[in-house]
Amino acid sequence: MWVWFIPLVLLVASLVVAGAILLRKVPELRVMETSSAAEERARHVKETIIMQRFDRLKREKLGKVGKMATDAGSGALKIGRRAVQRLYRLEQYYQKVKRAPEAGGKAADPATVERLLEEAEGFARAGEPIQAEKKYIEVISHNPKTAAAYEGLGNLYLDLKHYDQSREALSFALRLSPGDASVHMSLADLDLAEGKAHAALAHLRESVEKRPNNPKYLDRYIETALAAKERKDAEKGIASLKASNPDNQKIPVFESGLSTLPEAEALGRSLTGEPSQEG
Repeated sequence: MWVWFIPLVLLVASLVVAGAILLRKVPELRVMETSSAAEERARHVKETIIMQRFDRLKREKLGKVGKMATDAGSGALKIGRRAVQRLYRLEQYYQKVKRAPEAGGKAADPATVERLLEEAEGFARAGEPIQAEKKYIEVISHNPKTAAAYEGLGNLYLDLKHYDQSREALSFALRLSPGDASVHMSLADLDLAEGKAHAALAHLRESVEKRPNNPKYLDRYIETALAAKERKDAEKGIASLKASNPDNQKIPVFESGLSTLPEAEALGRSLTGEPSQEG
């Protein structure tokens, strides 16, 4: 009846060992020389992402062992061994990442970065977030200033509903590339997922400012403006959509939504308490 206890002990022991190794090794990253504040921030984000990944997998493994404790026999032992093996592979992977060249060392060439990003996106589309995450982290390890890797990682975490990690990665992508319309769009998606329509609208304004003819950006901008009851933004978005694609079938739908919003003048009077001029 105690057969489940053996893999539990093995797993807990492996977690303690792996955790101790990580806590001992991660500070080594802090003593590396950096040539700029941006490189220091990149190091911190990379370090945080690795530690968060370890913590997340650790929680997943403990949860599986808790469920496994109700089972008995060789099946439980087999699951326990697999859990220990995965933790060992995680530690091996961490060591590989730690040894990867920093910004001051030999960075990956553009073709390699592009290939790794494509592989990461492919894994993400295929529903394999762990493999996608590995590829993004590999890019970050070699080229810490690659905004696209942080954006891809942020979108991956957004899909997984890991909103805090998503915001950390996307915010760093924005610091690296403040004028990137795509990064602003990704942050808008995150804000919308968290129910922050007005915050999302601020990012969408930046996106459509950079890419005024992008239909996806305009659609999201108008939809969010209508949801936030921001008439001026909705009018601006609809006007841009008409100019870039007058045959767009969504225009009548958007105009119908716009008609339900108060006119800017009437809205201003209601906010200031001024009487209406009608009657």
